[in-house]
Amino acid sequence: MRPNDLPYAAGRRNVSDSRSGNVHADLPYMYLAWDGEHNCVYVEFKGFATSAEFRSGTMMVIEAIRERNATSLISDNRRLEVVTNEDQLWLRDTLVPQAAAGGLKRAALVVAHQGLGKYASQEIVNRLPSGRFVTRTFDSLDDAKTWIAGENTPRS
Repeated sequence: MRPNDLPYAAGRRNVSDSRSGNVHADLPYMYLAWDGEHNCVYVEFKGFATSAEFRSGTMMVIEAIRERNATSLISDNRRLEVVTNEDQLWLRDTLVPQAAAGGLKRAALVVAHQGLGKYASQEIVNRLPSGRFVTRTFDSLDDAKTWIAGENTPRS
């Protein structure tokens, strides 16, 4: 299956070494892969994660950004559930600086139309520091991929 034939969920493996494939992790709460067609790291949150799982999973995103020298990220948060206040502050104070230091320039967040996923994503976006990298929210994965593809296109 090509990355453009998403949802990414189809054809997943458990966990793959990134040197031998595009899947970095496929865990009960998160799927992480390299999307070679859009030249970005892709993460999909699948549902509830404990604080420890959420932090460890998002640190895997940082590792993938570094390994792939990625400047773009698509985070599909439509099934993301509650993110505690402490984890939101941790994202702002720890994860975001590491993502920027790792070379991230833009992040596309796909948010749910309603419910906990939408609320959690809005709270996270509201706490992100400005100036580290460009963050945009989208209602659909296709719109996020279109934006990332356009941003990754070299300009003359």
